[in-house]
Amino acid sequence: MVQVEWDRATSAEVRDFVLWLRVTTKPQASARTHSAATAGTTNTITKKPYLDDLYKPRTIRHSNAVLRSFYEFWIESGSGPLVNPVPLARSARRRPHAHHNPLDPYGGEGRLRYNPKVPRRRPRQMPDERWNELFAALRSNRDRAILALGISNAARASELLGVRGVDVDWGDQLVRVERKGSQAEQWLPSSPESFIWLRLYQSEGPPLDPQPAVVGTPAS
Repeated sequence: MVQVEWDRATSAEVRDFVLWLRVTTKPQASARTHSAATAGTTNTITKKPYLDDLYKPRTIRHSNAVLRSFYEFWIESGSGPLVNPVPLARSARRRPHAHHNPLDPYGGEGRLRYNPKVPRRRPRQMPDERWNELFAALRSNRDRAILALGISNAARASELLGVRGVDVDWGDQLVRVERKGSQAEQWLPSSPESFIWLRLYQSEGPPLDPQPAVVGTPAS
């Protein structure tokens, strides 16, 4: 443990903290059981990596951003150090906001100095054979419609479950969803196959009502 008061920390302590995060293991309430065999490996089907016991670069970058915001708050209130110990990366090209338009809001000033590089993510994909097996395992046209819509327009499941009859444009093959974060409505193009499954699901029940959710409840 570094015996340094929070308001006396310097960039050297921040650098050492980042280096420590890159080599230390995350604390765990209990030892791994069935996940011990897959930790740090990659799923052979979905190509999604399994988490291991180390801190990821994105986690460290988020930690640095939180620390810098913490010190900025106390510096502005006059109760912290004079200089933020989480510095920005040096830029040899120009100073931040050198040609900023005063009518526009200020953006970020650049990345933090000790941020580790984030590896570029490789696109994940599922083989056609696995996709066919997954689709064949679904037991209702409702589930097939939701999955086909989600794959074709990349909407969240919670967004698709809120789609009503008035939110489906059959002619242009568009689906209107309410975005989770901004709550804004957005029309998303969807595949012809997804509209076929949606129509098959609707044909199993009463005539379509424009207001209730189209696929919000399972088919009886």
